[in-house]
Amino acid sequence: MDLVIRRALPSDKRDVLAAVRTLWGGHDRIPDVFDSWVTHRTGPFFVAESAGRVVGMGKLTVVSPTEAWLEGGRVAPRWRRKGIATALIAHRIEYAQTRGFRVLRFSTASDNTPIHRAARTFGFTRVATLSRYEAPAARGTSPARARRTQERFVLRRVGPLVQRGHGWEWREVTLRDVRAAIARSRAFVSDARVGAAAVLGDRYEQSLMVVAVGGRVRPLTDLLRGLRGEASRRGLDDVSFYVSNATERGAARSAGYRKPWSGETYLFEKRLPD
Repeated sequence: MDLVIRRALPSDKRDVLAAVRTLWGGHDRIPDVFDSWVTHRTGPFFVAESAGRVVGMGKLTVVSPTEAWLEGGRVAPRWRRKGIATALIAHRIEYAQTRGFRVLRFSTASDNTPIHRAARTFGFTRVATLSRYEAPAARGTSPARARRTQERFVLRRVGPLVQRGHGWEWREVTLRDVRAAIARSRAFVSDARVGAAAVLGDRYEQSLMVVAVGGRVRPLTDLLRGLRGEASRRGLDDVSFYVSNATERGAARSAGYRKPWSGETYLFEKRLPD
């Protein structure tokens, strides 16, 4: 099969939309992001073409000078099992290596076994299993906002990753992130000793989004309860965040949080050679 992988063009829109028309029950997000992705401002959006027809696609998003995120991998249903998805992954890995990136990541659902196998084939390691937890807003005292003098303690508690936006995307959290969160009153702590800390993201619909969180069980439980009060103070419906370990899971449950769906998200990572 003749396969050409190239950067997407605005003129590819009709073919791209046709390729994903039946995916996710007709609710694939590619139609919503095509116009922004095809500008390549956040990183290249590639299409795979065979005999002049777009049969697959994949995006590499630049999230920092050293980190890139793989997303938007799609193959038109009639063209699956022909190695197109594999070729698109290999192409983006090569692109990242030649541009000096040091780490690639992507996430997928826990039941997406074909992608899990592809991850192993390309040397990706599963570095996190993430579960979404949420709790309704509840009247109560909001937790204390972090102070600038606590920034390094906050970073230590919430590391190593921060969620980007409200989707399944993460990158390394930095001291700069924490400083910005503190300056915008988006960083909260459980107590003066920072037994637990949380960083908020942008509001999503009526949810208070927590994009980085961590700490010891008891102070983290108190902090998560307090965030329900903060959501109430802001007139929001609930608090939402992703749990990544047993400590966070136990604290979340103790604070009244539950999983809105049974699935999990797997986060994969590949370190690239210097």
